[in-house]
Amino acid sequence: MAIVVIALHVISAVAALLALYYVVKDLAADLVLLGACALLLLVWLGESVALGARDLAGGEVGDPVLLYGYLLTAVLLPLGGLWLGVWERSRYGSAAILVVALTSIVLQVRVEQLWPGGFA
Repeated sequence: MAIVVIALHVISAVAALLALYYVVKDLAADLVLLGACALLLLVWLGESVALGARDLAGGEVGDPVLLYGYLLTAVLLPLGGLWLGVWERSRYGSAAILVVALTSIVLQVRVEQLWPGGFA
């Protein structure tokens, strides 16, 4: 599970730096930036499935509503970023992906705090 967490942090940081470059250069999101956001979505989906499977196998969850709320938010954010990146053909689409990537880093830290036993 630690590899998923590390991958999520690295992909989020790379996507954030790439999106920041696009915003500074006043570029619309292209396939590279949208691909980084889609990769972020895939990693969140993988982590959500892994944590859900561990929970079904008998792992302890302190507050399942809070944990699954964070995971649902983490999955829906990149979808929204992708949607805005495709349909907003200005730098604001890239800025939306920047916000998604930075928020993903914070959400991952919070998920680790909410369920530390899930990452052992």
